[in-house]
Amino acid sequence: MAEVLITLGILGVVIAMTLPALIQQYQKREITVALEKMYTTLMQAANTYQALNEVYITDFDTSLSAKDFMETYFNPFLNISMVCKDDKDCWEGKRQSKAIDQTTDIKLDYGVILADGRILGVTKHNGGVLFFFDADGPSGFNRSGHDIFNYFLINARTLGTHEGCENTMKTLQSGIYPGSYGACFIPFTSYSREELLGTSIHRSCNKNAQMVNSMSGDACAALIMQDGWEMKKDYPAW
Repeated sequence: MAEVLITLGILGVVIAMTLPALIQQYQKREITVALEKMYTTLMQAANTYQALNEVYITDFDTSLSAKDFMETYFNPFLNISMVCKDDKDCWEGKRQSKAIDQTTDIKLDYGVILADGRILGVTKHNGGVLFFFDADGPSGFNRSGHDIFNYFLINARTLGTHEGCENTMKTLQSGIYPGSYGACFIPFTSYSREELLGTSIHRSCNKNAQMVNSMSGDACAALIMQDGWEMKKDYPAW
């Protein structure tokens, strides 16, 4: 009897030590699956609109308000349960989403709650459209890089010109990119893993990134995509 109790005690200790790690791994996997699925959904929505209307993404009118842009190009192809009155409404009065530094709020121009409870918001940004995705809905951490991620819709035709970027911008391809963009609108998906994890570029996947503001942590989605839609052991936001 004593041996059985000792064995059970050892098992209890082992379970207590390993269970939190297993739960965390499950949560991380659940979020990365949702992140990849949302990217696929956005791409399918854009492609469907293009096919139905015989246009390309460069014909998407990024001068529209965030609300009109979504209602024209994406909402018809999304499974939406509710349109939020404002960005705080999306989180039902719970903790508003934070940047990776956990101090600055993420502001949305328009947001919806999807049928699965997750949140998709948009902000007009530098001639493009920045999508914010809350991969576990309002009840989660609500922090960039942890469960809040973004995708940037680049319309190369409407970006305009930026001093010192003329040659680079000629090579930009219109599309939707996980993780936004770096210098001269180069998508973060084009950066090296070391750059995405480091502090040498603006808004990298690092709480000490340059230009820490409401969009710090932009690069985290690009990092996860580069890693095969996984959060590797050195992923910094967990």
